[in-house]
Amino acid sequence: MNITDLSDGELLSGIHGLIGQGRALLARLLVYLAEVEERRLDLQSACSSLFDFCVRRLGMSEDEACRRVMAARLARRFPFALPLIENGDIHLTAFLMLREHLTEENHAELLRAASGKTKAQVQELLAARFPRPDAPSMIRGRCEPLSPERYQVQFTASAELKAKIDRAADLMRHANPSGELSVILERAIDLLLAELEKQRLGKTKRPVAKAPRSNTRRGYVTRSIRREVFQRDGEQCTFVDDAGRRCECRTFLELDHIEPRARGGSDGATNLRVRCKSHNAYAAERDFGRDYIEKKKAEQKSRPRQRGYEFDAALNALTSMGFNHRRARDALQKLEARWSGTAITLETVLRETLSVLT
Repeated sequence: MNITDLSDGELLSGIHGLIGQGRALLARLLVYLAEVEERRLDLQSACSSLFDFCVRRLGMSEDEACRRVMAARLARRFPFALPLIENGDIHLTAFLMLREHLTEENHAELLRAASGKTKAQVQELLAARFPRPDAPSMIRGRCEPLSPERYQVQFTASAELKAKIDRAADLMRHANPSGELSVILERAIDLLLAELEKQRLGKTKRPVAKAPRSNTRRGYVTRSIRREVFQRDGEQCTFVDDAGRRCECRTFLELDHIEPRARGGSDGATNLRVRCKSHNAYAAERDFGRDYIEKKKAEQKSRPRQRGYEFDAALNALTSMGFNHRRARDALQKLEARWSGTAITLETVLRETLSVLT
């Protein structure tokens, strides 16, 4: 078919038809994506998340994948939205704008109220129904490639960070007479990486060869074993799917017991492997059953939060990230006086403690 042969009426009719087909396909795609995640097919395909699956297996752009993954999860919670999306009553942008406000009680009414509205009109609707305080100041980073070897990095710094940068520049003028910021940051990142690699991966400048010995402390992986396993597995998730594709994730890496510790598995290197957080959890589901794991998660969430919960949770989180237990505990204790008598969230505890540790 030559499109130039179409009459004006045929062209307009055709484009409306394509738009309708696109909406129907979008609604169907959201259902499929949610079911892929529910069945853990993204993890079985050696991807660390549904987002990773959309980018690496389905060829979506990062922005496209992010929006569709969020919409798929939201549509699974509120399937009432699917026919509205299919019929064009509500567009994807409006649907995602509602995600923080939809509940079991209000979702049907709120989705109807947003139907047929533009993005600006939905913003006005939300402002009227869910008024917010003035937006706080935000610190945002920016990193853009300028050439194959150069990047532009731009960020907003606090007064405290600015003072630290100035002091560092003064102290290293002998090696960096001009006070070039990139030189200072590269040196700082080198030191931070060395510290994190030591804590997280068990690396050391001069590893001492020792005769292998059994680990008498149950549930504890020694630094030398941690170093051996991460080096052996290339600091990358080791999950491989049926097609021989390996998960490419190099973030949120954890050590997973091949034979679960709960079933008598050892803490030795031969029983350990590197897995990303998602595939580690997936292995637990396969070992113990998904219902059992979900039950344990629900029990943990239902436990009453005792005084000091945030500090205990922060300490566990920091040690799982690789920080030394004693250093993390000392940092938390130093900051405890600052928080005394005030309501504090786990997020704040972690953020401020990390600033001390790093």
